[in-house]
Amino acid sequence: MNTAGNGGDGSFYGGIIHASLLIYAPVNIAVSVGYGSVALADQTNDLNVDQSAIQTAGIGGNGGNGNVASGGSITAASSGADLITSGGNSAGDGGNGSFFGTLLDAPVVIYHPINIAIAGHGGTAHANQLNEVEIDQSATQIAGIGGDGGNGNAAVGGSVITLDPSWASGNGGSVSDLIQTGANQAGNGGDGAFHGELVHTPVALYDPINISVAGYNSNSHALQINNVDLDQSALQIAGIGGHGGNGNVAMGGGSLLSQGFWGGSDTIATGSNGAGNGGGGHFAGSLSDVGVVIYAPVNIAIAGFNATAEADQTNNVHIDQSAVQMAGIGGNGGHGNLAMGGDVVSHLLSDLHLIG
Repeated sequence: MNTAGNGGDGSFYGGIIHASLLIYAPVNIAVSVGYGSVALADQTNDLNVDQSAIQTAGIGGNGGNGNVASGGSITAASSGADLITSGGNSAGDGGNGSFFGTLLDAPVVIYHPINIAIAGHGGTAHANQLNEVEIDQSATQIAGIGGDGGNGNAAVGGSVITLDPSWASGNGGSVSDLIQTGANQAGNGGDGAFHGELVHTPVALYDPINISVAGYNSNSHALQINNVDLDQSALQIAGIGGHGGNGNVAMGGGSLLSQGFWGGSDTIATGSNGAGNGGGGHFAGSLSDVGVVIYAPVNIAIAGFNATAEADQTNNVHIDQSAVQMAGIGGNGGHGNLAMGGDVVSHLLSDLHLIG
């Protein structure tokens, strides 16, 4: 049994956890108490928060390209071997990916700035708040993925020639029970298996408050501008079989049997070869994406009797809570592959024919 250029298996048992927490709550207050006084409060927040995560586990390696795994030719001229096998070779197969456990990404952002300006009787209160906020809570979670099969690989069983009429009976059976040149594999995609959960649960609380209060016969002005870009998107992939490669060959070796008495022909193994097959996809568990956004800015301007109050609020908000979830999908088969059993040639001669 020879192997060449096969991708290694990826196995994961346990959990990968990414749980970030951010609390951002600046407070800006200006208070002027007294007749004819002025209160002014300005707040500018430029915030960029990156809580994104890429989590991968249990990924099988891809098979290589242009590899050859071939069984050697065998000539059995006398007894002494219980089994002749030149098959079971593999070349360029993708490794299997197995995942048992949990991938968890649960970032939380609490953004709560407060801007207050208060002036006394006859005074002027002015409050400005500008928020430039970018929050990235996106996640990419990939687990239990089989590797893709390589291209242009060959796995071929070697030829077997038996010449001794006493070989079969001397090894406990007939020749047909004891020869195996098949079961060769080339360029197949690895299986993907996932057992557990993929969880992405970001929460964003955005609640700025802007207040301007002026006394009797005063002027009050409150301005709030919010430019917010919030990304809570998720890509979750689990239990995906690898794709089969292209232009691979898996072939059983030829067998030439020459013996005095041959009993039974049902188990000469030159078949069961596979080339360019897509891997199976297996998923058992849950895909979960729960994005929560609470966006509640407050802008208040209060003026006394015969006064002027003005409140301006501008909100430019972009929120992405999209999700792509894929699970339990088999890989595609390749193109231009060949899987075939080897030829079997038997010469049935009586024991007397071999005497003298």
